[in-house]
Amino acid sequence: MAHKVLSAALVVVMAAAAAAAPQYSYEPPAAPSNLYEIPAQSVDQPVNEYLPPLEAQPQNIVPEVVTPPTRPPTTPTPSTPAMKGMPYDFEWGVQDGDSGNAFSHVENSDGKTTQGEYRVLMADGRTQVVKFFDNGGGFNAVVTYEK
Repeated sequence: MAHKVLSAALVVVMAAAAAAAPQYSYEPPAAPSNLYEIPAQSVDQPVNEYLPPLEAQPQNIVPEVVTPPTRPPTTPTPSTPAMKGMPYDFEWGVQDGDSGNAFSHVENSDGKTTQGEYRVLMADGRTQVVKFFDNGGGFNAVVTYEK
């Protein structure tokens, strides 16, 4: 019986020694000696591979003035055709009694000016009203809140 206990103890000790020993040999990489390389060229004097150095360039160079070609005058067209789908006018809205959600959108355009308004019920119970227009100069909006 002592022999079995001794064998079992020896197995446990050997298993513990094997588990405690390192499983592989790992050496962390060496820290870099310099993270950034020093440029070979001085920053004070940039290098242009396509031109000789400044001191080798002649100093009496007069830049050539280039005038763009002239275009023949254009005559404006009598009237600009209307954009496809213009004018338009639409309106839609949703009022869901179960959820209390309400939102709408109204918009119209004659092809030159687009204007409208949309409304959204916010989580705090207010209604956000956005009135907008664009007359060719960009989108403009006024945002207000109603209780």
